[in-house]
Amino acid sequence: MSFYYRLAGPAVLAGTTLLTAPAMAQADDATLDPMVITAGRLATPGGYLPEASNMATGRETDFLSNVRTVDQISRQQLEDIGAHSLTEAMAHVPGVTQGNTMGGTEAGFIKRGFGSNSDGSILRDGIRQPRNTFATFTTERIEVLKGPGSFRYGVQEPGGVINLVSKKPLYEAQRLLEVEGSSFGGGRTHLDVTGPLGDTGAAFRFIVGHQDEHYWRDFGVNRQTVVAPSIAWSDDTTRLWLSYEYRDYDQTLDRGTALVDGQIAGIPRTRRLDENWSRVSGHDQSLTARWEQDLDRHWTSRLNWGWNRRQYDDGQPRVLSVDDNGNARRRADANQGFDRRVIYTSAELLGDIHLAGLRHELTLGADHERRRDTLADRYRGATDEMSIYSPSYGDLTLEGADYQDSTSNRLDEINTTSAYLDDNIHLGERWLLGLGGRMQHYAQYGGQGRPFVKSTDTSDNIFLPHASLLYHLDADTSLYASVSESFVPNDPDSDTGQRFDPETGRGWETGIRRQLMDDRLAASLAFYHIDKENVVVSDNGVSRAIGESRARGIELSMTGELTDRLSLQASYAWTDAEVRKDGSGETKGNDLPNVAHHTASLLLAQELALAPEYGRWRVGGGVRYVGQRAGDSDNSFTLDDYTVADVFARWTPRGLDNTDLTLRVNNLFDTTYYPSSGGDTRIVIGDPLEIRLGASVRF
Repeated sequence: MSFYYRLAGPAVLAGTTLLTAPAMAQADDATLDPMVITAGRLATPGGYLPEASNMATGRETDFLSNVRTVDQISRQQLEDIGAHSLTEAMAHVPGVTQGNTMGGTEAGFIKRGFGSNSDGSILRDGIRQPRNTFATFTTERIEVLKGPGSFRYGVQEPGGVINLVSKKPLYEAQRLLEVEGSSFGGGRTHLDVTGPLGDTGAAFRFIVGHQDEHYWRDFGVNRQTVVAPSIAWSDDTTRLWLSYEYRDYDQTLDRGTALVDGQIAGIPRTRRLDENWSRVSGHDQSLTARWEQDLDRHWTSRLNWGWNRRQYDDGQPRVLSVDDNGNARRRADANQGFDRRVIYTSAELLGDIHLAGLRHELTLGADHERRRDTLADRYRGATDEMSIYSPSYGDLTLEGADYQDSTSNRLDEINTTSAYLDDNIHLGERWLLGLGGRMQHYAQYGGQGRPFVKSTDTSDNIFLPHASLLYHLDADTSLYASVSESFVPNDPDSDTGQRFDPETGRGWETGIRRQLMDDRLAASLAFYHIDKENVVVSDNGVSRAIGESRARGIELSMTGELTDRLSLQASYAWTDAEVRKDGSGETKGNDLPNVAHHTASLLLAQELALAPEYGRWRVGGGVRYVGQRAGDSDNSFTLDDYTVADVFARWTPRGLDNTDLTLRVNNLFDTTYYPSSGGDTRIVIGDPLEIRLGASVRF
């Protein structure tokens, strides 16, 4: 296990909180009530059972003690799902549906009714990332904090926050080589090497991943290469971690299909409405550092720093409209010199002390974040008309495209500086009261054009409180309630430059959690309600404010191990998200786009009990259901519900314990489905049946 998760000294379980050596000493000094609630077994490495998470409060908190919903996708689940991207992994998270993905070049999710590809809700190791697709070569697990997360993560929309936890250096030497081929053509390979650096107290990890796969529709290829070195060092009181990641990519940009006379076009699902030059190419870099220092028995300091940058160009034949006869009017568009950056610094002091006879887990922190998005040059080319029933490709090009003086040289920048305080107060052994708040100063600046025309230059202060209460009903059950707020300065419309007032959100959540079957299973039931003001929606690339919206729902999940050989992940979510106020009155009462009222998923994986001569087998599969969704903010069309099934089998031959062969069939029944829409000319088509064959060796 890497130092990043190692505890400073021995640990015991007091109440339901895992204590480090400083907290142990404090606990020893205190007189506890006779009842002590002890946790059962910890999450089994390689299993489905959720691990302790620090996502909600910054402290490692076990399943029963969390006062917010934190869904997890473990490393074993990622392998069983066969998820190569964040989009594939999130398909099994309750209450989450796919949103606008910018033609498959960015990850976009609707969480509890809210979210977009540009909402800044995707983090890596707690640090916000620029808009991207996020391959899983370097991902250990994924965590999803539901509801408003601004207290912990600053500027955030209220639906939730997604955190990719990176693979950290290990102190035991391991080497892994994986290769995989796809029935679409091409494949991917992955090398992962880690281990100690002698007896220096340091460890390293080096990951290289490469993908070169044919796109499943008429034309297109997806290529990317990831290189990610990291190093760690620790002793009894100090923990350090430094990582770097470089990604180079050339991706297909595919807006999908369109409506014809109110119905999805009756053409082969493989047929594209654009050209083979519809692509995004560029490179990303990220550098992350963390330093943790135990100051004494009671206090620990933590310093985080992160720098992320994405630079890319794109070109696409944009479908502007499709008439009732199936004639698509297209325009050649290109953007050159996108540069998206995030720089983040935080300093925290974590204490575990007794005041007035009560135990307090204190977090005092301050952070600063700078988000800077620029676009150098924008071009708009000629238009043409193409029949979607008998397309003729190659006529529309970027030759002679006009430079757009008024919308080039675009700048959007947000700077925030905050101080925050969080106090978890133990009221005896059963009750936990959480109180805290963030005072945040933000400044937003932006404009566009050559010459540059400033359109935004604002700043303000905002206070974001939160409160929670948890009760341990018994050693295996907890009840909780929490309230929190969110705040987001809205991005301008990418085409018109129109600015919008900041979004604000308020939400509450209550629920029950229980560990079952000798703590093999973790089950939870949550009910939530979120109100959001100054909501902005986008249809066919045009953004507009619709006023106030509300989301409420129920989420039920069960995750863990039914037996020593059988793993289970099951979930159901009911989500009701609608427009409550609209100044124009046009959309009041409408469902929010891409939000399904019902979603459900089931994932089962079984280790077969066969004779040793047959080797080891792990087989399983998953089924996911997504209900009907509004296709746009006007609710002018609806995306049908769908059910998709996937299966896999992994075999470790006898005598080759370090070698695995995997056969995977995605979309087993070759279902045609539409996971999301960005408007009536941007309807995403789900992947068809795909067979993947892979092999891995540990050496």
